[in-house]
Amino acid sequence: MAKSRQSTRMVAAPNVLQRSAPANPMALLMGAQQLIASGQHADAESSLSQALLHPAARQEAHYLLAVSALMQQQLDTALSHARDAVTANPAGARYQFTLGRVHKARNDLDAAEAAYRLALQADANYPDAMVSLGIVRKTRGDFAGAIEWYERALAINPRMMSAHANLANALALRAEKQIAEGFDEEADQEVVDAQGRAVALDPRNPLLHRNYGVLLTNARRHREAISAFNEALSLDPADMDSCLRLGALLLAIGDMDLAREAYLKWIDRNPPKAPVMRALAAALTRSGAVDEALGWAEKAIAIDPDTSALLTLGSTLMQSRRLEESLARCREAIDLSAQRPDVYSTLLLGMSYLHEDPRPIFAAHAEFGRRLSMAAVRPAWRARPERLRVGYVSGDFVRHSVSYFMAGLLERHDRQRFEIVCYHNNARSDAVTEHFKSLGHQWVECDGTSDEALRRRIVADGIDILIDLSGHTSGSRYPVFAMGAAPVQIGYLGYPTVSGVPAMDFRITDSVIDPGDQPDLPHDAPLALPRTMFCYRPDEAPPLAAPPMRNAGHVTFGSFNNIAKVTDHTLTLWAAAMNAVPGSRLLLKSTAMAQASNRSNIERFMGALGIAAERLDLQPWKADKRGHLGTYNDVDIALDTYPYNGATTTCEALWMGVPVVSRRGATHTSRMGASLLGAIGQTGWVADTDEAFVAHAVRLAGDPEGLTRWRLQCRERLQASELFDEAGFAREFENILDQAWARRGAAATDTPPEPT
Repeated sequence: MAKSRQSTRMVAAPNVLQRSAPANPMALLMGAQQLIASGQHADAESSLSQALLHPAARQEAHYLLAVSALMQQQLDTALSHARDAVTANPAGARYQFTLGRVHKARNDLDAAEAAYRLALQADANYPDAMVSLGIVRKTRGDFAGAIEWYERALAINPRMMSAHANLANALALRAEKQIAEGFDEEADQEVVDAQGRAVALDPRNPLLHRNYGVLLTNARRHREAISAFNEALSLDPADMDSCLRLGALLLAIGDMDLAREAYLKWIDRNPPKAPVMRALAAALTRSGAVDEALGWAEKAIAIDPDTSALLTLGSTLMQSRRLEESLARCREAIDLSAQRPDVYSTLLLGMSYLHEDPRPIFAAHAEFGRRLSMAAVRPAWRARPERLRVGYVSGDFVRHSVSYFMAGLLERHDRQRFEIVCYHNNARSDAVTEHFKSLGHQWVECDGTSDEALRRRIVADGIDILIDLSGHTSGSRYPVFAMGAAPVQIGYLGYPTVSGVPAMDFRITDSVIDPGDQPDLPHDAPLALPRTMFCYRPDEAPPLAAPPMRNAGHVTFGSFNNIAKVTDHTLTLWAAAMNAVPGSRLLLKSTAMAQASNRSNIERFMGALGIAAERLDLQPWKADKRGHLGTYNDVDIALDTYPYNGATTTCEALWMGVPVVSRRGATHTSRMGASLLGAIGQTGWVADTDEAFVAHAVRLAGDPEGLTRWRLQCRERLQASELFDEAGFAREFENILDQAWARRGAAATDTPPEPT
């Protein structure tokens, strides 16, 4: 027992001696630095408390204690030690700098700036103090002052990564400020280059690569941005933001397979996250892989049933012939978002697929319009100038359905009376884009440009009439119209009904589609062309074959429309036509037809109506346009969808010599077929009832000679028709623009417009 007590006293003795005679202060300070660097703050503070007992080490000990406390966010303690260090040595640049850091952490910018400036008085070549002064200036909104300090730091240390990163950030913020004050695109290259230098100095930093990708995206250097996000993910495979941005860019440039691969790779390496699953589901839906998309959309909802997840599921269901469920999910998303206007578009477009009465469609668009909180401060109307400046806003100035109807108009605009500006809202370009750009109109790339910046650009461009070619479809810029970018604003072509935007003055339609019987709205007033609103130009001309019924021994009906248009009513019409033409078959082709669920759904529905599965040929989409058109040689008669008629698909069928039977209804979408067929003199193919639809199909099926004659004559007759009359269409369209300008002026001045 006595031996044990003696052992205890011997162990305790060295600690007593150490307190009375401090160890080597330099060793204590060096050891504390290492401990702080490794995060062992308690041990460091123990050593530094001993160093404080030595007068020569006291100021450095206070400095290190301030650094340790600052790292632990113990700001009061840090401030006390930093002040003690400065009191002991006011000329110590490091001490003043650390005091400034503590003040900055405490949000005392005045005191922080004063300390940083004292640090520079002590050492005029102290780049860390310069960067910190820049951060203070940036925090106060003085971006020019911040940039000056960062550049001074880089003049001393050109490889200082923090200076490069902060310079890039300040340049980006200055650019945003310039945009807010008036359109300015000059800062982009400077900002990107600054961030590029920061990346080069610290190439293993995933955050720098991600930020570089964001800046490259904003500068529309999409391929380089893809590389930056890819590098960020290689360094940090859990970086969800980089994954989402990478996938979105790949989709924007049209690389669906790589986008899908990027999302799946991230999901395989990381815990489940709803945003990536939603993005994958959306990409798969766009490519037609709706069976796989549904699985991912449902998994995303199980993790986080938020607005985005509901919308994604709604879009996927729309491509799965489940329209009622789709619209219900979209409505849930709207309600969950507290009726946020940016959540409405999928619902609004989907209603045109399903509803045969225009009133609920108009009511939903009007509801959307009421949710818009953007004040439309419109540029003032003026007397008609010698040349009206007309702007077209579209995400579809590429090989797309919209471009087939815009080519002739853009080529044939009267340049003595109109100046044209095209606002291209798409990261992707192709040969069609290059052709449109070559026409000599002003061309503005606006993909990635904020709505406010685009509005300011349009105002600065002096646009008199702004025309929306997208509506609520992909590439929509309806907020720009909602904010009132031009004196006159018009919707046309790319969206099949009203926009709902209160600042949208008119929509261009025609007297067949809109004879004046649609619901009234205080906006989106119809401007009816005296001819069809469509003017089609095919971009391929594959050879025509004889009607296949001559060799097959049976009639083949067909439709190549989007599966969302293939409603139950549509299938009921088609089944009735097939039952009335014994032995007939039906060839359906669409992107989503590659999915087993869609094929079995259609087979079951048609089977219940007496059409056996062997009479159905359900084909996936062909990416090759010439091959796609060539498939019409396997069709005798095209059957239109209802209540959303085909437009491009109808024109393509006619161009390939296939007559189209169309059902006319009460909505814009259900009258497009009547407009197109009337323009080529074939009103006899238009039915106003289900019974007439079947009768027209039976009549055509029973006239093989007539089908053969049409194939022989179709292209000559089409080229001589109103549908292909580009010069006449351009003049009528321009007359409508003049009429819109006059009507808007009459409303602005309370004077009646002159007759046109």
